[in-house]
Amino acid sequence: MYNVGIISADNKVEDCTYVDALEESECTVHYLQDKQKWLVSVEQLDALIIEETEMDNQIGKICESIITIREQSSALIWVMSKNADKSTRIVYMKLGADGIINKTIDSDELSLFIQNNLNRYVKSATENNFSPDRSFKGKNVGKKKKIELIPSNFSILLSGKIEVSLTQLEFRTIELLSNHPSQALTYEEIYQYVWNGSARDKRYRVANIIYHLRQKIANGDSSTQYIKTIRSKGYMLLT
Repeated sequence: MYNVGIISADNKVEDCTYVDALEESECTVHYLQDKQKWLVSVEQLDALIIEETEMDNQIGKICESIITIREQSSALIWVMSKNADKSTRIVYMKLGADGIINKTIDSDELSLFIQNNLNRYVKSATENNFSPDRSFKGKNVGKKKKIELIPSNFSILLSGKIEVSLTQLEFRTIELLSNHPSQALTYEEIYQYVWNGSARDKRYRVANIIYHLRQKIANGDSSTQYIKTIRSKGYMLLT
């Protein structure tokens, strides 16, 4: 039995045929229109569907929802959209969405899609000895995490042997985190150090730069987690 949350501004979402299909399968559906409610419930969910609706600043609200969910949970996230363009889909996935579902999908097909993905997710977690929330169990115990900065060419050295090239903004971000090891830095603190300005999308910019940093570090050393998300606050460099 899987717990699937649905975040939607549409009050008629409970009457959708795909919801009926989910409830008839091995899924318990939770309706999370109230943000305060889903902030409390999200950790208990196996997957979430965020419905894109025709509202003002809908894309911005979905981006904010993805970021907030990712701070609390590693549950599978899908955005259901009718006509999101390529650039919007890429933004959603960069922020942590696992995929985009077309609203025209058949309800039975969607139900199978969700069940199959959840089955593979749990199976992979079991085979690789980590829980479905993707928290590692002993994989890196005793392994020293070390990042050396190379300011001359905006790169870092992982564990004294793997050099990873960064952009100037990425380098400034890891530089700040390195100057405060094992200390949680807020989105605001990171933004001011890297960009030193004011903007409405500070949280998105910081989350995006951290995403790219993690991708590059993973390509150099996928066995170790270096940057940890601190729920509702920001990020920390693990040492």
